[in-house]
Amino acid sequence: MLPQIVEQTMNKLCISLSKNHLKIESLYIYGSIALGDFIEGTSDIDFIAILSEPHSMSDIQAISAAHKEVEQEFPQTDIMGSYLLKSDLGKPQAEISSLLTYYNKQVHTNGLGSDINPVTWWTLKYHGIQVYGSAQSFNYELETSTLVRYVMDNLNTYWLNWIHRLEDQLALNHLSDTESVTLHLDEAVEWCTLGMLRQLYTLKEHAIKSKVAAGYYGITIMPQQWHELIYEAINIKRLHPERFYQSNEKRLTDLVALLRYIHLEANHVFDEWNVNS
Repeated sequence: MLPQIVEQTMNKLCISLSKNHLKIESLYIYGSIALGDFIEGTSDIDFIAILSEPHSMSDIQAISAAHKEVEQEFPQTDIMGSYLLKSDLGKPQAEISSLLTYYNKQVHTNGLGSDINPVTWWTLKYHGIQVYGSAQSFNYELETSTLVRYVMDNLNTYWLNWIHRLEDQLALNHLSDTESVTLHLDEAVEWCTLGMLRQLYTLKEHAIKSKVAAGYYGITIMPQQWHELIYEAINIKRLHPERFYQSNEKRLTDLVALLRYIHLEANHVFDEWNVNS
């Protein structure tokens, strides 16, 4: 069963798209909802809409109009997704012939904000939830090696850049404990801790978990010294008020150390997998 706000939002979107005569074969939800871990207020609604034919200018207008209706009725709900052809399922973004994205409350024709990657295709294939149209078989092939290499590249680029930025912040000066600094650091603790543990889970287990589930997984494999930080990241994600740190400087210091540990462990796991594969 879908969370109520998700069901209401997607029903509105599907009705609006149909009203505007858009030719959609199917619409599927993936992401945290499909993984059973949607948290209202912090989770996006991620979707893939499968068009029956390449989009036209009138289709772009119809999609824009439909999303405006949804945003007017559900202004606090964050939706992002892609409109593409059935023949494009499972492909790298660069090979997709017809792609529209809905991101940051706008329709884009240049792929801006697209979430087209092996993690998306994996989640859609094994956990996707159909909310409109005909059921799809998702018979595209997705090798474990493709998923693993994508995640490792992501760790060594996007996430490593995050580590560098946090290290620079730590080196600049003493971090205050004001409310604004605390809230800003909350975001980094939640995003980086759970995001990188999620990557590590995929590398070790060759599957996908939600952020919160990856956090609890991290508790089982990370040294005890970082358990409170991981629990704090979970609390932030779930909008729970309980915190374990009184000092932002101490919290950032521990965060950088944890992320460095995860990064090294991930590379170690990847190197072993490379040797054995």
